[in-house]
Amino acid sequence: MDQERELLKLATELSDHTYRPGRSVCFFSDKPKLREIFAADFRDRIVHHVLVNYLESLWEPVFIHTSYACRQGKGIHKGVSCLEKYIRQITRNNNCRAWYLQLDISNYFMSIDKETLYFLVCKRCPDPDARWLAKTLIFHDCTINPDLRGNPHLLEQLPRHKTLFYTPAGKGLPIGNLNSQFFANVYLNELDQFVKHTLKCCYYLRYCDDFVLLAQERGRLEEWEEQIRDFLADRLALQLNQKMRRLQPVSNGINFLGYIVRGNYLLVRKRVVNNFQQKITLFEKRLLQRKDRYVVFSYERKILDELFAVISSYLGHCKHANSHRLLQKIWQNNDYLHRYFTLDFKTVRLSRRYLMAGTVSTVRHQYGYWQKQFKGDIIFMKVGRFIEFYHTPSPTIVKLLRLVPMKDNRRKAKLGFPVANVWKYLNQAVEGGYNVLFVGEGKRIGRIKQRDLIWRFECEMRGN
Repeated sequence: MDQERELLKLATELSDHTYRPGRSVCFFSDKPKLREIFAADFRDRIVHHVLVNYLESLWEPVFIHTSYACRQGKGIHKGVSCLEKYIRQITRNNNCRAWYLQLDISNYFMSIDKETLYFLVCKRCPDPDARWLAKTLIFHDCTINPDLRGNPHLLEQLPRHKTLFYTPAGKGLPIGNLNSQFFANVYLNELDQFVKHTLKCCYYLRYCDDFVLLAQERGRLEEWEEQIRDFLADRLALQLNQKMRRLQPVSNGINFLGYIVRGNYLLVRKRVVNNFQQKITLFEKRLLQRKDRYVVFSYERKILDELFAVISSYLGHCKHANSHRLLQKIWQNNDYLHRYFTLDFKTVRLSRRYLMAGTVSTVRHQYGYWQKQFKGDIIFMKVGRFIEFYHTPSPTIVKLLRLVPMKDNRRKAKLGFPVANVWKYLNQAVEGGYNVLFVGEGKRIGRIKQRDLIWRFECEMRGN
């Protein structure tokens, strides 16, 4: 409500140099490993964009083309595509042998020297206001009175060298802010220029602090590694992470940015596949209840929308790789997904079966939609105090459930029974080998109540 007033106030603070960053939110992420994340206050994020938008115009002409993190027109998939191209070029389409050296900076964000970073920023920044703002943000200590959220005991599980709370004075940038990502590129641009212009490595690319060099001789890469180690220590006060070092033939495939990269095809990394499967399993526990004679499938909209977002995210990652068989296997091993979604394997497009397409204006139309989606199921449509049927089921079902015709009604329901008897009829249907879709009454939209309280009782005897 006060957007314009707050923006004017913020502009005044920036122009007269009275702006000070606010309190940050600190929380912890445990995937793929435990990390400490600092999220700046909303007004501070606006300031980050103001500064980064200006500094980008100065630094983009200087950054090398093959630096892919947090830059417009770059990103993970462009980086992987570049690495594929490099592999084909250096091996002459897999006709000769080549090697790769993959290196990583040890504890990168916590090791950045603020004085060095500020010097690098000022070297290309002529504007005194921008220099002042850069200094304010670089030297701001976000560990002072942060808003700790989540499990505070996770901080105790973090090694001291991986948290800003124990970082030496003058060191470290918070993970989670736009300006930190940009400053990280500025800091390692010194390495980029060294590798490209001093070492003259033609096949080099970097994503944040993960970088790869390719050469046709193993010895050349070993020489470059020693020179890079010395350069990082002398110029940037950084060290290489020996645990992440890989020096192998290109033919082994390069584990980079969630993929196994080869010259002629791309595979999804095993850890990504395992994380995908773990999340699918967790949602299965939230959506399914196994009873003695049947399985209950919940159609709670909020949970299904979360699951849809998770699967779509992983599909977006997988579709860039040769993952057709992988996706088929995942879909077959998690057959509960078929009840909620349809996956087109050709286009890797996911569709939601639990959403009614278009405007469904009457209860009869809603009944027809679910009947079409779940052919063979007995549809229990709850309307007020009755379960109503808007078509005449087969004589076998009528006899099994002992359904009786209903009196004339405006919805033209043909058969039904009181809601009070729903469990009795449900058990009879399941014992008879039928699946039942129970559709309850949810939110009212206009004159029609949307049926979004839905459970499917699937008879295990059918193995459907």
